[in-house]
Amino acid sequence: MRIALFTPFDPSSGGGATIFRNLLAHLSGADFHWFYLSHSQADMSNTTRLGPPVLGGSFLKDAINSARVFVLQSHPILLACARTILRWSPDVVWVNAMNEGLLMGKMMADLGTARLHVSVHDDPMGLAMKSRRYRHLAHIIDFRCRSLLNSASSVDVVSEAMGRRYEERFGVTAGVVFRYIDRPATAVARPSAEPMIKIGHVGSAYSAAEVVAFFDALRKLEQSDGVRFKVLAFGRSPAFESSAVRFPGLVQPFGDVAEDEVVRQLVHCRFVYAMYSFDSRHGIFRETSLPTKISTYLMAARPIFVHSPRDSTTSQMMEKFRLGISVHSLVRSDLVDGIRRILAFELELAEVQKATEYYCGRRNLSCLMGCLRIERNWRE
Repeated sequence: MRIALFTPFDPSSGGGATIFRNLLAHLSGADFHWFYLSHSQADMSNTTRLGPPVLGGSFLKDAINSARVFVLQSHPILLACARTILRWSPDVVWVNAMNEGLLMGKMMADLGTARLHVSVHDDPMGLAMKSRRYRHLAHIIDFRCRSLLNSASSVDVVSEAMGRRYEERFGVTAGVVFRYIDRPATAVARPSAEPMIKIGHVGSAYSAAEVVAFFDALRKLEQSDGVRFKVLAFGRSPAFESSAVRFPGLVQPFGDVAEDEVVRQLVHCRFVYAMYSFDSRHGIFRETSLPTKISTYLMAARPIFVHSPRDSTTSQMMEKFRLGISVHSLVRSDLVDGIRRILAFELELAEVQKATEYYCGRRNLSCLMGCLRIERNWRE
C-alpha cells in the first residue's frame, strides 16, 4: 500500500510536524511518502518539497491567494502540486486540514484519488478567528472544512472535544489521534537542588498578555519571597520573545533544539508552563486543540502549570489527572498563589503513566492504522 501525506509545512519543525514524524516512525505495513510546502528543504528521507507556501507573504499577494484558495477553491500552483502527488500513484492520500491543505484535499478527491484520509490538529475556523489576517474568512473556511471532512473516507482529530464538535456540527465521526510515546517515563524527574528555580517552556505561546502576566508574577515572587527564577524557552515564539524583553534576565532562549535534548533539559526544571489565550476569539482553538508540548512535558515527567481559561483542553487534562495545577486568571495575586502551589506540588509517577497512556498510548497508532486500513498495528 502506498500512502501520500500532504502538509502545508515542512517535516522538520512545529507541533504538527512532530506528531506526524512520531506516528510515521511507528507505523508499518505501508510505503509512506511525505509531500509538503515550505521555503526550505527538509533533511528527511521519503519526502518531497513541492515548493513554497501559497498563503502568507505580503498583504496584497496573500489577499489574492487566500481568496483563490478559500473562496474560489481554485489555484494553479496547488493544482499542479495535487497532480504531482497523484503521479506517485498512492492508494491513500492523507491530508492535513490546515491552510492550503483544505484545497489540496478537495482537489485530489476531485482528481480521483481512491481514498482520502484527513487529519485535523487545529480547527481551521478556530485558527482563522484568532488571526488578524484571516479573521474575515473564518466562516467560509469553516464551510470548506465541513466539505472536506464530509468528502473524506476517514478523519482523525487531535482531541475528544474536537471530535464532538465535528460530530455535532458536521455529522462527521472521527477517531482521536494525538501522538505516541514509545518510551514513557519510568521515574519522576528530580531537579537538582540549586538556588535558581528553572521553569521550562516549549514551542509557541499563543498570546503575549498571558505570558506577561505570568512573568510579572514571577518577578513579584522574586521580590517578596527572595527566590530567583529562570525560564528556559525551547523553540521560537514571537509572543514569548516580545514578553521576555520586558523582563530582562528572566528568560534563557535555546531556539530550535531536538526533542531528546529538550527533555534532558526539562528534567532540571521545577515545573513547566502551558498557556492558552483568555481572548474570546481564541475559544474554539483552546477548546479543541491539544498542544504537542504536552506530550514533551509528559516525557520529562515534570509538574505542569496550566495558565488558561477553564474551557481549554489543557485545563480539562488537569481535571482528569493530577499532573500539576491550573490558574484561570490574569490577576497577579492569583498567579502568585498558583506558582507557590506548584512549587510545593508533588508529582506522582502513576499519574504521569496514566496520562501518557490515555493521551499518547498505542490507541493512537491502532486508530490511525484503522483509518488508513493498514493490516499491521505498529512497529515494535
